[in-house]
Amino acid sequence: MNALEIISAVVLLIACIVLVVLVMLQESKDKISQSITGGATESYLGRNSGRTLDAMLSRITKYAAIIFFVLTILVSVFTKYLK
Repeated sequence: MNALEIISAVVLLIACIVLVVLVMLQESKDKISQSITGGATESYLGRNSGRTLDAMLSRITKYAAIIFFVLTILVSVFTKYLK
């Protein structure tokens, strides 16, 4: 393996870890857990703060997924054509 393959593999691994962490940070869309525990917040501040955080995490996750797929394609092209 040359240095370019190692660097691209490390960058791809970091992008993968970031994507997994972002997905795990998002709140579940399933409302069954709230109905079982009774933990639904009905205040204006509680609803809007969660929604904006969820929207931000969702937007960042979309960008991270796009970056991950582009990096995967680039690494594949690098390993195929730069040998």
